[in-house]
Amino acid sequence: MLSQFNQFLLNFSLLITSLLFAFLPLRHTERISADSPIRTRLVVGLIAGLIGGLLVLNSITYDGAKIDLRLVALVTAYYYGGWVSGGITMTAIIGARFLVTPPGVYEGLILATLICLALLVTASIYRRFAAQTFKDYLVLLGVGIGYSLPALYLLTDTFMRFLEMAFVYIIFNLFGGYVTYRFLQELRKHFQFVQTQQELALTDGLTNLANRRRLDETLAHYDQHGYAFSVLIVDIDFFKSVNDTYGHDGGDVVLRQLSHLLQHCSPDEALVGRYGGEEFVVLLPDMPLKEAVRLGETIRLACADQHFVFSTYPAFHVTLSIGAASSDQGETSFEVVQKADQSLYQAKQTGRNKVVGYSEE
Repeated sequence: MLSQFNQFLLNFSLLITSLLFAFLPLRHTERISADSPIRTRLVVGLIAGLIGGLLVLNSITYDGAKIDLRLVALVTAYYYGGWVSGGITMTAIIGARFLVTPPGVYEGLILATLICLALLVTASIYRRFAAQTFKDYLVLLGVGIGYSLPALYLLTDTFMRFLEMAFVYIIFNLFGGYVTYRFLQELRKHFQFVQTQQELALTDGLTNLANRRRLDETLAHYDQHGYAFSVLIVDIDFFKSVNDTYGHDGGDVVLRQLSHLLQHCSPDEALVGRYGGEEFVVLLPDMPLKEAVRLGETIRLACADQHFVFSTYPAFHVTLSIGAASSDQGETSFEVVQKADQSLYQAKQTGRNKVVGYSEE
């Protein structure tokens, strides 16, 4: 009995280690279910199939029976990816079972195939009436164990040996299933936490726009790949007077409302960010300078018409000065931003509340 427990522990360690590394490619995927895109379900099936195959190849042979944790991999595939993932995993497990089956001794292979098919059909029916909860995972695991026990009985020599192996099989599959489910749930929480922290590190806390770090990283990416783009640098005119009149809380309200306006006016592919203070940047991939200037004019007019509201003060207006430049006017993105900043300076020096596109003249 002790040797069987030791072998099961090795099988269990292989399961958890494989899960950790194999599911890393799916760490940014939203909640996985039978309604996920077919590509995601295929990947889940391939991963679970690989793990199931490895478990079979490292299974315990006992009186002609192959005892391992393949059932956990199979149920996990059914649970997350439906029949698509389950079918791929089943095929991989049967293929691995065939490889370890001695010639002419196919009883175990036939029984394993029948168990997989029965579980696939049962799981497909059960999923129509169940939610994706831990209880449903345990139900599928229990059904799989129930289907496996008669096969285990047929492949053992005596009833006492069957009871011995059944006890070990049930305990380890329930334990393996529980740990697998909890492990995957905690792994997803960890990945979501890391992703959230990464997003926060690239997001301006006040406006929820891209911060300077993200803008700089995007510009570096443009340089690396040679992407064409235009840039708008947007500055609020006389913002100091806004802070003096309405306080810093009023100034923050203006910054937040302006951030919403910039996002609303900009195309979906644009990256809108706060460069610092009252200065904003809009990166416009594949947009020539003339179109960028027109967009800047649209933003300027929309801002001039908008009523900014703070506390009990009457609604008020603010205006914008905007500088524009494009990637064909500089060798690097840094030079393009500098030229847009020069255009912004020109807009401020010539009366404010205007858009100026960079010109070599």
